Amino acid sequence: MTGTKDDPQRRERKKKAIRDSIFKTAQKLFVDKGFENTSVEDITKRVDIAQSTFFNYFPRKEDLLAEIFKRKIPFLKRKCQEILELDVPIKTKINRIFSTTARIAAKHENITRAMLIKSFTTLNNQQYDGIFFEDFRNSLSLILKQGQAEDHIRKDISPIKLANMLEGVFTLFVIDCLIKKTYRMSSRELCKRLNICLEGMTTGTKVDE
Repeated sequence: MTGTKDDPQRRERKKKAIRDSIFKTAQKLFVDKGFENTSVEDITKRVDIAQSTFFNYFPRKEDLLAEIFKRKIPFLKRKCQEILELDVPIKTKINRIFSTTARIAAKHENITRAMLIKSFTTLNNQQYDGIFFEDFRNSLSLILKQGQAEDHIRKDISPIKLANMLEGVFTLFVIDCLIKKTYRMSSRELCKRLNICLEGMTTGTKVDE
């Protein structure tokens, strides 16, 4: 008999509904109050569940940060593919992918700030790096690889190393905007920094691997 209390599909639907409710509630609270100012109790009260139930789904509050960025990855991958297929100069493609990523970061400012802090302060920060930055790096390297094939980007450095350099420029920019608050995410400063870095990537000067 389907739809009974012990129906496995029904249990899975219920689990998914609770997980999604926790996720959506936490994300809204992180945006409104900030990650550090939101407690597990704040989340469980809104969802109307016990704290023990919360920990069944997310062993730590920090795991919600990873979940938030994990859900952004498919969108970013689609945008990277769209940009990759555009008939525009390689520098324009790279600036567009970083502009897209900056908009995501700005839209979730409190969450992005918390993610950066956790990435730099957690002893084992590979969890946070792997959730978002690794996928971003790989997508960016595809654009750089295309630039190398078209002889617009230097070939003496691997695409993934070039992606790491550009990612470093972007990360420092985000830190300046969201932690130091020196610039706004919407400023032209990001393009200036990227273009300076890109100038070095389009020269024929050799560097040590």
